[in-house]
Amino acid sequence: MLAGVEVKDKVFIVSLMDNTRTVKAIFKFYKEGFLWFLDHYNPEIVAVNYDFGVSSKLSLTNKAYSNLYKEIIKDFEYRPVDKKSFREKERRIFKSNTDEFWKKIIRKEILPADTPEGLEQRLYNLPKTGIRLNRRLLSQDKKFIGKELDAVVLSFAAYSFYNNKFETIDHEGGIWIIPRYIYVPKKDREADGSTS
Repeated sequence: MLAGVEVKDKVFIVSLMDNTRTVKAIFKFYKEGFLWFLDHYNPEIVAVNYDFGVSSKLSLTNKAYSNLYKEIIKDFEYRPVDKKSFREKERRIFKSNTDEFWKKIIRKEILPADTPEGLEQRLYNLPKTGIRLNRRLLSQDKKFIGKELDAVVLSFAAYSFYNNKFETIDHEGGIWIIPRYIYVPKKDREADGSTS
């Protein structure tokens, strides 16, 4: 299984995806529960959203990611991805940036994920990647849905890394792994069942 992790208000949102681009589950944990999850579910690849922002609220979130990232590497023996180790696929963890991926698949101005229009924009465009997401997995709490969709994109980043369908973006802290956007025609999505 491949995991994508997003954080919202100290809640870790985890999306699990299999190698057919099907989202199997979306979980929400506090930090201790998330660490328990890693210990028991043991995903092969973990992707976390790690965007260095300028606002103080975002900086606090990034500090939580930084500490989490180091803890996963140390306690669960995951190895971080760098430019020299792309071929190794077992027990890997890496940083990604969901905003970069949304920019690729949404052709118009990207609306904020906390608005109904921004959520609809993301839900409409996500199946174009071939991701199969049963919308019943998404929370009924609207404040979490945008971050759950980001977690789905992060699990897709893990899928893309595993299948060598990714791009890298260099930044001051290393590299981000971004899924390569390959449009899946509607007739193929329906055959796959990816429009659920």
